[in-house]
Amino acid sequence: MSALWQLIWPRKLWRQLLVVASGVIVAAVCTMAVDSTHRITETARQEGRVWAQNLALSVADNVAADLAHRDVHGLHQRLSDLASLQGVLRIDLADRDGQILHTYVHGDSGRVLITDRSQERMQPSLGEAQTDENGTVEATAPVGGAQAWLRVRFDSRVNTKHLDALRDQAVIWMVIGGIVVIALMAIFTSQALQPLHRVVMFARRLPGQFGLQMAANSGGSAEVDELVDALNEASAAMVRQLDATRAAEARTAAVINAAPDALLGLDDQARITLVNHAVTSVFGCTEEQIIGQPVSRLLPSLTAEKIEEATLAGLFMRASGSHLARLDIDASRNDGTPFPAEVSISRVETDAGTRYAAVVRDLTEQRMTMGMMELYNRALECATNGIVISDMSLPGQPVFYANPAFTRITGYQPWEVIGKKCGLLQGTDQDQPEIDVMRQAIATQSSATVVLRNYRKDGTLFFNELALAPVRSADDTVRHYVGILNDVSERERSRLALAERNARLNAVFDLSPDGYAVFDSDGVLVFGNRALRKITGWDVERVASGMTLREFDLLFGALCDPTKPCEPLSTLNANAQGAGSFDTDELIEMVLPERRTVTRLARLNIDGRGESILYFRDVTREMEVDRMKSEFLTTAAHELRTPMVSVFGFTELLLNRPVPEARRRDVLETIHRQASLLINMVNELLDLARIEARQGKDMRREPHTVAELVDRSIDGLMVQGDARKVEVQVSHGAQPLLIDLDKTIQALTNVLSNAYKYSPAGGSITLCTLDGELHGAPAVGIEVADSGIGMTPEQLARVFERFYRADPSGNIPGTGLGMSVVKEIVELQGGAVRLHSAFGSGTRVTLWLPCVAQAQPAPQLLEHGG
Repeated sequence: MSALWQLIWPRKLWRQLLVVASGVIVAAVCTMAVDSTHRITETARQEGRVWAQNLALSVADNVAADLAHRDVHGLHQRLSDLASLQGVLRIDLADRDGQILHTYVHGDSGRVLITDRSQERMQPSLGEAQTDENGTVEATAPVGGAQAWLRVRFDSRVNTKHLDALRDQAVIWMVIGGIVVIALMAIFTSQALQPLHRVVMFARRLPGQFGLQMAANSGGSAEVDELVDALNEASAAMVRQLDATRAAEARTAAVINAAPDALLGLDDQARITLVNHAVTSVFGCTEEQIIGQPVSRLLPSLTAEKIEEATLAGLFMRASGSHLARLDIDASRNDGTPFPAEVSISRVETDAGTRYAAVVRDLTEQRMTMGMMELYNRALECATNGIVISDMSLPGQPVFYANPAFTRITGYQPWEVIGKKCGLLQGTDQDQPEIDVMRQAIATQSSATVVLRNYRKDGTLFFNELALAPVRSADDTVRHYVGILNDVSERERSRLALAERNARLNAVFDLSPDGYAVFDSDGVLVFGNRALRKITGWDVERVASGMTLREFDLLFGALCDPTKPCEPLSTLNANAQGAGSFDTDELIEMVLPERRTVTRLARLNIDGRGESILYFRDVTREMEVDRMKSEFLTTAAHELRTPMVSVFGFTELLLNRPVPEARRRDVLETIHRQASLLINMVNELLDLARIEARQGKDMRREPHTVAELVDRSIDGLMVQGDARKVEVQVSHGAQPLLIDLDKTIQALTNVLSNAYKYSPAGGSITLCTLDGELHGAPAVGIEVADSGIGMTPEQLARVFERFYRADPSGNIPGTGLGMSVVKEIVELQGGAVRLHSAFGSGTRVTLWLPCVAQAQPAPQLLEHGG
């Protein structure tokens, strides 16, 4: 169709103008001819209807008289003449009912044919004449007052013949005028288009000569000059655009070559026609190596068919008319190494055919990064510790991530905490110092680890070791905080139990009278209790802190008796390395800070770990008790043996030999005296044992005055063979004392008895009272002084030992238990015994007893073993 149109429609402008002008003229002539024909036809028909109607009325008037006179001949003659008129086709005369009586037909030869009594009927009617499609006009008229009807048929075309002739003349003249106009137009157009031909030649030269200019005054019309100006401007603009295009192409090429992704241009056979510099870094080949090669060399899974199918099935870009497809496939480097790639392919239709552009992105690092991110996510999901991340940039610092372990620990599902603060785990238990530590860490954008009391969703308490750490962005701002939750309830319970146990052990160690020293695996002293300080006299924190076992041996060895040195433990520990733990047991004599005997037990290299524990126990008292026990047994055996031998000997004498009556009495008096001595000794031993065992619990302490105590003690004193009296000087007789009167009388009596016994040569014995204080409280001292043999300092130091006697000769009677009983009775009542003696000058013994007002709490203290 387009080829036919090209054949019909001329290519040159002047011919196109002539064709258009000819078409316009032909259309005008045809339009005028059709319109005039239509108008002529309508005019003829209208005139025919008027003429036929008038003719019918005129004929009816003419034949009315003939019809009234029944002049048939005149009627025929008249109607025949009328029917022969030009254009009249037929005249019908009918009666009043429409039955045609006579018909007058105008024949082709011009003659009128008359027919009578036709079977045809007509419809009488009064009105305008009617015209059919053939131009025949039919008109009816009444004759003689509707006695008969007349119908006339007239051919209206007879009126159009002269009009058709006029029309034909007008058309001929219009055609002639149109030909003249076309000829003139052809001449004008040819002259007017001459400058345009020069413009065309100029335009044809422009593609090869950008910037070429043409003179505007070409001798043509103003429009041609405007066209020339426009072409000149276009030429200059093309130069500018060409420069801009070249610069843009240079920039585009720079951008394309700077792109990290490989860009491939492909033809319709999927051969590579264009690449950028990135193909070298992505595929490891040069541009020259792959230009013209099929793209399957770099992208093995892509063929021309696959590319066509993928792009047509992809996204259609209506604005550019291109198809776009995106594929994830495996690419191949120049050495054959496969790697994952994302390929974006666009398909465009050009004048040269279908072309493709492919962008290849190496996904190796991205896949590795995504793999690492997926690994990180899985690690977070699989972590046994709860992990939450808070957004610090939002108000309230809400949680936006919680892993499954958080749900397992707290019972809260992630959607129940996301958007909320982690403070919901504290509930109402907000008074925790650790919360302030967290707030301070967040305020300073630092890390912190605290142990909080948290509550699960069901309200149960658990201990949460929360580690907070800021997550810093590239600009070093903290937008997120990560919190790691660790349920340390068991550890905290163990820690609290261990702390409680350590507290108890520390209390035990601190209250223990035995010393402990602990050395760690490096052999450094890490613990020493109070008893160790007391035994050694060291300030452990100052002197022994950081002390090694060897240094400990040196310092402790300096405290021991040089004649009995202790064995260094560091040497034993060094020799036993690798042999497991072992124990030592040693009795050590110390001279500093005071003389004492110490038992040292050491467990060295515990379980082979190098740790050591030293145990020190002051056994000075035990050793002294053992010594005293031995002496006591020896003395008691001796003291009991002497009177028993006397009793046994005299009794055996009375049994085996007759003894005179006078002599018998002396023997019996001796036996009685020795038995009394034995009884007194046993009683004193029993009193002393009972006092020590009961610790004063059987004492009945009541208020008694000093005068009552002194009077009853002196009244009960009876020394056989000694007439001396005690000189009494009591100035505190009315002072009440809270004492067990019987026990206190026994103690004071023992002191008075010793004053008599140890001053055999005579001399005064005095008793007086003194004012003083005891433990910061008022006290009364009852002092007994004699002028006897006195004691040396060594004897004075042992005066309270059991069975010790200042006179070992045995000339002074006694058991050696009296002063021990005195000391026990007085001290159990909160008092004290003081002795002052000089050898050969006598002795002063003072019994200090607290006054009753200050002694009131004593019974309760004594009841508790005080």
